Amino acid sequence: MLSSRLPVFNESINVSDKRVIVRVDFNVPAEDARITDEYRILRTLPLLEQLRGNGARLVLLSHLTEKKEHRSFRSLMEEFQRVCGFSIEFAPTLLAARQSKAPTVLLENLRVFSGEEERDPQFAKELALLGDLFINEAFSQSHRPNASIVELPTLLPSYAGSLFYEEVRKLEEVSSPEKPFLLILGGVKFATKIGVLEHFVEVADTIFIGGVLANTFLAASGFSVGESSVEKDALPRVRDVFIGKPNIMLPADVRVEGNEVRAVPEIRAQDVIYDLGPVSSAALAEKLREMRMILWNGPLGFVEHGYSQATSELIDLLAHSKARVVIGGGDTLSLIRKQGLEDSFYHLSTGGGAMLEFLAKGTLPGIDALLETKNGV
Repeated sequence: MLSSRLPVFNESINVSDKRVIVRVDFNVPAEDARITDEYRILRTLPLLEQLRGNGARLVLLSHLTEKKEHRSFRSLMEEFQRVCGFSIEFAPTLLAARQSKAPTVLLENLRVFSGEEERDPQFAKELALLGDLFINEAFSQSHRPNASIVELPTLLPSYAGSLFYEEVRKLEEVSSPEKPFLLILGGVKFATKIGVLEHFVEVADTIFIGGVLANTFLAASGFSVGESSVEKDALPRVRDVFIGKPNIMLPADVRVEGNEVRAVPEIRAQDVIYDLGPVSSAALAEKLREMRMILWNGPLGFVEHGYSQATSELIDLLAHSKARVVIGGGDTLSLIRKQGLEDSFYHLSTGGGAMLEFLAKGTLPGIDALLETKNGV
């Protein structure tokens, strides 16, 4: 198993008076300098508190995106300190981070530095000067071959953090799932889900397709989806590889604008699909009662515009399921937290894209980099 080969940080590693570089994922949603979903930070806190308690000085590395524009961490520092519960010094430059004597320092948004996304070895060397050892606690970003993810671990003694290890171990279980096994895929992009579909189409007992993704599958099956979004480039592959498979389950009815319900064959030319219909939700509910393991990624409706009924109902059903339920994806996790059910599932993955890539390929660039580290573990 891959998880058994990972070098994992543990209490036997002395960090007293050492500077420990921790790659975290503080790329959290925020509005008006206020964090609106703290989940990823909260999942990182146990490692950070353990390191601080053992006398380490922390240098935190993360990136931040805002509608694909680079943005400074400066405006969120008060929020980070509020969520973490301890003081964090902001370092706008590499030099400032290197010279800081603070117990915990956060370097400016990594994407401000061109070397991060360019995977520049020289930039990685400059990052390595910030500490004595490196811990990757950002599984959710470890599908990106960036300098802090794949180059930095080759330059210092490097380890996976506890959350990183948990993600790998739990997702390994899904790769060879208990049966009967149900895969639920929603959201938007077919390209990010094709690998998982190809992996599980011969494994899963049932694959339910929802969200915008379902529009493409319905169109490929010959149904009109009105003016709903369809990935036209994906239609030939969906038609050739997936349509007609006995374990692929598509919506039988949908909710369109105005919350009207339409049976799929009755979708009108002007309709836009926004959510699953009640018949589809009931069929999915009946199906999941049979399952021993369930994997879900991506909302079933246009939740950003308030069409969250089917997704919220599914969350509640899965929270009370006897199956081992594994869920990933930012929009879905936000709804789970709003419903106060984050402790009701076998595993909530912090990674949407990273989870999907791991399940499709069995590894990630960030995992491979840790396996190649020189600590002798």
